[in-house]
Amino acid sequence: MNKTIDVLVAGGGAAGLATGLALARAGLTVTIAGMPETIRDDARSAALFASSFAFLDRIGAGDRLRAKGWPLRAIRIVDVTGALVRSPTTTFKAIEIGEPAFGWNIANAEILAELIAMAKETPGITLLPALVSSHRVAGGNIIAALADGSKITARLLIGADGQKSSVRQVAGIKARIKPYRQVAITARATHARDHDDISTEFHTRQGPLTFVPSGEKRSAIVWLMRPEEADRRLALPLAEFTREMERMSGHFLGPLTLEGPQGRVPMQKLVAEHLVAARVALVGEAAHAFPPIGAQGLNLGFRDCDALGKRVSEAFRAGRDIGSEEVLAAYARDRKMDVEARSAGVDILNTAIIGNLLPLDLARAAGLSLFNAVPPLRRLAMRLGGGMPVFGAK
Repeated sequence: MNKTIDVLVAGGGAAGLATGLALARAGLTVTIAGMPETIRDDARSAALFASSFAFLDRIGAGDRLRAKGWPLRAIRIVDVTGALVRSPTTTFKAIEIGEPAFGWNIANAEILAELIAMAKETPGITLLPALVSSHRVAGGNIIAALADGSKITARLLIGADGQKSSVRQVAGIKARIKPYRQVAITARATHARDHDDISTEFHTRQGPLTFVPSGEKRSAIVWLMRPEEADRRLALPLAEFTREMERMSGHFLGPLTLEGPQGRVPMQKLVAEHLVAARVALVGEAAHAFPPIGAQGLNLGFRDCDALGKRVSEAFRAGRDIGSEEVLAAYARDRKMDVEARSAGVDILNTAIIGNLLPLDLARAAGLSLFNAVPPLRRLAMRLGGGMPVFGAK
């Protein structure tokens, strides 16, 4: 197959699908390559904040995804590190900033299923299973070779193909990578007590243990720990593994009953040195990745999708070259500061939690004490964390 289109998206995950939907709604022809044959459920979920739903509403996916999720009305941080200087327990409530909820927690498999269903219904989108294996720039186009031997000519190639992005590598974009001695175990559980729509993070010396509401008396769980501890715990009988989780969280939800699969996800920080190259733009985990602290990952990715969609759609409506250096440079400027700041922020917080150093413990405790004592600062932190506008905030 040899085909000429406006935009080729490499990667059939949430970021690639969302970007493709945004561009197709603007009238561009889009092919999304690398669609999964089946949707793998590894018990992971995403807490999508207001900034993500503002974008998802614009592409028509907001209500469909809300219907699959559970509202997060508060976020609680509990220090169980055993530090000499313990941080105060801190609860951030959405009502403090005039919002009914910070967002909704939705299983990754549900997000993917809904976006795939929408893409199949949307004129102008073609879905292909074959991965993009290589690409080259030829004049005002980019020619991509797919793993099945076919070629596609497009004005713009979007790399949404994950942390090991071949698009990023072929484009010659280097990435700063910092591996962590951490693995995330993901799981789901029902429990005896109500979570009250509060996402609770227990900060341990190996990383957070987080319970995110996902249904009535049901939570999605992400537990960061050293790789050897993850291997040990995953080898335990399920009942014993569950008891360790209950003890670490102080039995705050009562007895837990684990459901479905448990996942094992190695942790690293990755930040692409550039978000664009000749006729190439990166979004999602092809551009940045870091541990699931503060629920920043997919929210940051959807802000990439939104920013790129706006810049490309504006150029298309104006009759300009959608893959030009001018358009892509504008996208990179839009996103660079947000990506760098949030990646650095998560890295600093993760280091402070696992560092076991008194100065870091003091800084963490002082910061949370300040949030508790100064309401305007709390509200600012909540808006920044959720990607909300800060000007005019009450």
